[in-house]
Amino acid sequence: MTLEQLRSLQAIVEGGSLKIAAQQLHRTQPTISVAIKNLEQELGLTLFDRGQYRSTLTAHGEALYEKAKLVLGQAQSFEHLAKQLTTGEELEVGIAFTSAIPVSPILKTIRQCKTEFPRTRLEIVSENGMGPLDVLEEGRASLIIIPWLKNIESLESIHFMEVGFVSVISAQSPLLTEYDVVPKDIIRKHSQVIISGRKSSKTTYGVIEGGDQWRVNDFLTKKELIVQGMGWGSLPEHLIKGELAQGVLAPIHVEGEIKKSAVEFRIARLDSEPVGPVGQRLWQLFQERAALQE
Repeated sequence: MTLEQLRSLQAIVEGGSLKIAAQQLHRTQPTISVAIKNLEQELGLTLFDRGQYRSTLTAHGEALYEKAKLVLGQAQSFEHLAKQLTTGEELEVGIAFTSAIPVSPILKTIRQCKTEFPRTRLEIVSENGMGPLDVLEEGRASLIIIPWLKNIESLESIHFMEVGFVSVISAQSPLLTEYDVVPKDIIRKHSQVIISGRKSSKTTYGVIEGGDQWRVNDFLTKKELIVQGMGWGSLPEHLIKGELAQGVLAPIHVEGEIKKSAVEFRIARLDSEPVGPVGQRLWQLFQERAALQE
């Protein structure tokens, strides 16, 4: 049994006739006919009911045709993989980004890369805070997007975008009417909702020391806690535009804290790791996307 015989079987079934199969495979009709007869002899089964005007499968032929499609599909995948390995394209490229960032420009860039390199699998991971660094260090991503709070010598990075963060509280909170700037000793009595830090670090940013806290692992939960009047905290501006406009949330100014700030997000990769053609192209596409957003 050969792949050519299975392709002949598939072409006859899907084309509906020996003539169309021959045209599709760029073979003569006698060549296709001989391939099917040889296959039937090898299997000891009749695949086609030759008493019909059109090429109709027998019950055995139906079962074997379904299996033939699977075999041909696997063979095609094998050929694609071999070609991909020959050209040096990566089998998989991982991208990890902080969940605080708008997703749309990231997905547009990834979609373009996937169009150019359809055989490379792109793994997309969303983490909180500096969590993408863990994904990078674990080898599950070759490119990350993180808030650039400090330089990390092991990383090569480029600017991607800035995201505004706003300290907010439920618009029904009495603190908003009692204080223009809430003293720290007062705000410590009110729960601050914070995002848990990365696995390898307990460091958090903008946390009021000594105050009560809610710790959550995603921004949507954090926002909902604040909307429900269960605390206050800093949230990405693009996630709360609707709640601010509707008067559900309101900015709060805490003593010594910035009410609204802009955080730079950068695209980064390990400086010491070799980069394949897909990873390099993705890096270039993110650079181009960043230029469009400036």
